[in-house]
Amino acid sequence: MKCLWLLSLITLNAAYAWGPIGHRVVGEIAQQRLKPEVAKKVSEILEKRTLPDVANWADLIRSDPAWKKASPWHYVSIEDSKKYKDIAPVKEGDVIWAVEHFSEVLKNKKSTPKDLREAISFLVHFIGDLHQPLHVGRKADLGGNTISLKWFGKKTNLHEIWDEKIIELEQLSYTEYAAFLERSIEINKSWEKDPLMTWIAESQALRPLVYDFPAKPARYWEYEYRFKTHKILNERLMQAGIRLASVLNEILL
Repeated sequence: MKCLWLLSLITLNAAYAWGPIGHRVVGEIAQQRLKPEVAKKVSEILEKRTLPDVANWADLIRSDPAWKKASPWHYVSIEDSKKYKDIAPVKEGDVIWAVEHFSEVLKNKKSTPKDLREAISFLVHFIGDLHQPLHVGRKADLGGNTISLKWFGKKTNLHEIWDEKIIELEQLSYTEYAAFLERSIEINKSWEKDPLMTWIAESQALRPLVYDFPAKPARYWEYEYRFKTHKILNERLMQAGIRLASVLNEILL
């Protein structure tokens, strides 16, 4: 079992959320903000790995039939005029359910080492997902996945642009990106204490910006779109890292 865990961490796979760099950025920001006692516990639970090391595990296992049940845990569909409390619960669970569920697993004194390891790995990923606006998306376009676009001449979709394409333009490693955000983002002290429902509402509120692209994009439209969106995208990465650290510090201290 341990061999499978190791293999899944180093196996490459397609991106489904922030993409490998974005998720590791969230993990790195959180890792640097863990309290010393919590950082030690996290290291023990993850068998000396760090939060960025396991940040993409939840995507890697999507190719494993044993984890097919986890596919709906990466997102939630909420219509523009509704709030999470207004929608019918999803039988299979969604990203909000997953964050709450794995937080409880981490709190449970009866959880096995494997349970704890999986819980942290899922939390790193899903808290990141919640801060990507299109993971709290519209059902009609599957969170932007059915909106086809070209990004510098290559076919893609709106969801992937937010997952990876804007981030890739920075040409930074995840450690460089996290350090850049620490220097450049003005942090609001309320971010640490904001409840889960606030994270969801924030992602919903960004829809006008996310969907603000021309119906027939002209050549090099990408630069204007990046200019309009990169600041808030960076802020969402930072918020996710700060909130992930806050959740782990509160549970494991």
